[in-house]
Amino acid sequence: MMYPETNFNYDNNNENKGNRKQRRQNKSRRNLHKAAAVLAGVAVIGGSFWGGSLLTQNTENTVQAASTMNLSKDETTPDIVASSLTDYSDLAAQCLPQVVSVTNVIEVTSTSNGGSDLFNFFYGNGQNQNQTSTQESEAYGSGVIIGKTEDELLIVTNNHVAVYDKSGNTMYYSYTASTKERKVTFVDGTEVEANLKGADSDADIAVLAVKLSDIPEDTLNAISVATIDNSDDVKVGQGVMAIGNALGLGQTTTFGHVSALNKDVTTSDDNVTRSMMQIDAAINAGNSGGGLFDANGHLIGINSAKSSGEGVEGMGYAIPISSVEDLINNMMNQKTKVQIDEDQRGYLGIQGVDVPTEYVQRFGMPEGAMVTKITEGSPASDAGLQLNDIITAVDGQKVSSFETLRSALSYYAAGESVTITVQRPNGNQYTETQITVTLADRSTITDTTEADTEEGSSEAETQEPQVQMQKAQ
Repeated sequence: MMYPETNFNYDNNNENKGNRKQRRQNKSRRNLHKAAAVLAGVAVIGGSFWGGSLLTQNTENTVQAASTMNLSKDETTPDIVASSLTDYSDLAAQCLPQVVSVTNVIEVTSTSNGGSDLFNFFYGNGQNQNQTSTQESEAYGSGVIIGKTEDELLIVTNNHVAVYDKSGNTMYYSYTASTKERKVTFVDGTEVEANLKGADSDADIAVLAVKLSDIPEDTLNAISVATIDNSDDVKVGQGVMAIGNALGLGQTTTFGHVSALNKDVTTSDDNVTRSMMQIDAAINAGNSGGGLFDANGHLIGINSAKSSGEGVEGMGYAIPISSVEDLINNMMNQKTKVQIDEDQRGYLGIQGVDVPTEYVQRFGMPEGAMVTKITEGSPASDAGLQLNDIITAVDGQKVSSFETLRSALSYYAAGESVTITVQRPNGNQYTETQITVTLADRSTITDTTEADTEEGSSEAETQEPQVQMQKAQ
């Protein structure tokens, strides 16, 4: 997992043992208040990965229209008092079928920089030329079953579990790493392919979909849909159970209490601050995306992060389910995104760069992908996209960088139309504009260099029923 941010205090003065002890205590308190947490993702197996880091870089159907599926009350759930529990086996048996393990298969492509004699001496067969290699790695996380339609089973997880898109450069090579495939494993050990339905990096929430036709009947009988409860009613000291794919070794349960509410937690992987519940139930690598359940077996949070460092124990964090309920319900009703063959992918025909975080913070520029070049006659040109436009969303899915733009467009085929949200410079401010673009085949875009800056995939547009999470009342 990612290493947490650490504050170092340097003091050149001599001090006695008691002062050193007091300084360590004060330092520990400061670090705890900072709550710099690590995303609870597991180590990526294969390649040069550890917990979402790539080397030194900080580094996812057609149905008939139906009536809305509301969050319904579970009348059969016993009213268990957490403080009186001495045997959690019934609670675990109730909730384990609602949790899945998630495997993210990541494809890593690295290209050596041909100008490096040292690198080529060791890795390039002595030839001064660029060389490209591709390998696969696997990252592990968890998810919770939160809905079912006529054709799909829907699973909520963390964005950092479901979506992986990174790139970078070093002195000797450049690389890209992105999700190639997603798989989920149910409580009975059955593994099936999953596709991305929606994702939000700011909220760190994503929804996956699994085709019911891919799930054996015995497995369907062994699993169940989670019932959510109002996390706004959760109290400090309340008993909780966390379930997840700890260390990628399969489902485990841990028990504890709610330690604090509304904690502002900044995760070191993405440097985003979120309001979370703090719990003392053990949260380990691989627990990300798993469920936090109350004593009645109702889902009240999504396990997401933990504090890590010297002197830190029992500080896990979960996203309160009620804070993301509307977002999840929206994602559940989005079109399922399925990759298609490369020769069918659609392209905008642009080049772009990330808006630096420093510019966002210092100058108030929008976060997104800035357009730096537009191919003449391309879909982007025809639709009216302009230089210096900052693309912030594709069909409502947030774009925070050029890599996330590529990822968002990776679910659309040539000939499909997408709505691009852009922030356009207007004097000293930016004006938001919606632009509809019909993507084109790469061969129709004359500047192949620009066309190669975007890769995409999709399936035909479908109509899906409105579906929502099942809710306790």
